[in-house]
Amino acid sequence: MAQMIRVPFEVFEKLQEIVILLENSVSPYRPEFLARMYRARASDLEGRGKTLQAIQRKFAS
Repeated sequence: MAQMIRVPFEVFEKLQEIVILLENSVSPYRPEFLARMYRARASDLEGRGKTLQAIQRKFAS
């Protein structure tokens, strides 16, 4: 059996605002994120990409 609790409407509204802010901050559809990914893909297609081993070495230090 499900239980219910009462939540003040103001709290509910604030939670909705927070969820929207979080979604916007982590959304992969932000223009600056997309531009960065397109540049990375273009450099990879041009052969300027890095191997996984090179990336791992960079972050292992």
